[in-house]
Amino acid sequence: MNLKKILLALAVSVVVCIQSFPSSAVIVSGGDSALLGYSESDCSSKNPFELSFAKEFALLGIGIALSGSDLILDNMMHVNRQKYDGEIYDKDDVNAFDRFFMHGYSKSLHAVSNITLASLLVSPALLAPLSDRSLWLTEGIMYAETLLIANGLKELTKLCVTRIRPYMYYGMDSAPEDKIADGDFASSFFSGHSTMAFASASFLSYTFCSLFPDSSMKIPVVAGSFSLAALTAVLRVLGGNHFATDVITGAVVGSSVGFLVPFLHRTHGNGSCVQIAPSAMGVSVRIGL
Repeated sequence: MNLKKILLALAVSVVVCIQSFPSSAVIVSGGDSALLGYSESDCSSKNPFELSFAKEFALLGIGIALSGSDLILDNMMHVNRQKYDGEIYDKDDVNAFDRFFMHGYSKSLHAVSNITLASLLVSPALLAPLSDRSLWLTEGIMYAETLLIANGLKELTKLCVTRIRPYMYYGMDSAPEDKIADGDFASSFFSGHSTMAFASASFLSYTFCSLFPDSSMKIPVVAGSFSLAALTAVLRVLGGNHFATDVITGAVVGSSVGFLVPFLHRTHGNGSCVQIAPSAMGVSVRIGL
C-alpha cells in the first residue's frame, strides 16, 4: 500500500496550522486556552500532552524530510529500482531462521493484511469522540508526525537495502507480476505493513493510557491494537511478502516511533517535560525534571 503522497499532503496541512501560532509559544492541549505562555513553567500543565512550535517544527521537519526524500528518490529518480532478469532463487541461500518461516505468495492473505493495516491506521481516530475537542489538534499533529517518521524510515531503508521477497523463491508462476514489473520484488527489508501497523498500535496504546489512566479499557485497547498489529505481521509472512526478520524489524521500528513521538510531547504533573528545539548543531533535546 502506497501512503507516501497522502502522508505528505497531511503533513503540509498540519504545518500550515502550526504556522499560525507564535514561534515561541507553547500550545497546551486542554482547557479553554490553547496558548498559555512562554516559560518552562508551562510544562507543569495538568494535560498529558502539549505542542510547541519548535518541537513540531523539528519533528514534522524530520518526518517530511524522510518521507519527502523517498518520494523524490523513488518516484522521480527511481533509485535502486531493480529489474528482474530471470534469475532463479534458491531457498538454501536464505538464513535458517527466515527459511523456516518463509512461504509462497498468497493474494488473499495479502488483501487481508491490507485490511488489518487500514483498520489500525484509522484506529487512533477513536480517541476523538472520547477526548475533549481541545485535544484534537494535538492528537492529530502527533499522529501525523508518527506516520511520517515511521513511513520515511522504512521507505528509505527499502531504497538502501536490496532483499528479494520470499515469494520469488517459489517460482514465477505464483509471484505477483505487477510487483515484479515495478521492482518491488526486491524490497523485502523491512516490512512496511508491520512498521505502520505497530506505529499505530503503539501510538494508540500510549496515548490512550496517558489520556485515560484510570480507564478499565486500557488493557483491551493495548491488547487489541497490538494483537491486530501482530496479525498484520504474521499475514505478511504467511502471504510470502516478507521474511520473519523483516516483520520483526518493522515491529521494533514502528513501536519505537509510535511511543517516542507522543512521549516527547508528554508533560507530567511534577513539572517535568521534554523540550525539542532547532539548534546550531541540528536539533537539541532537553528533559526537564
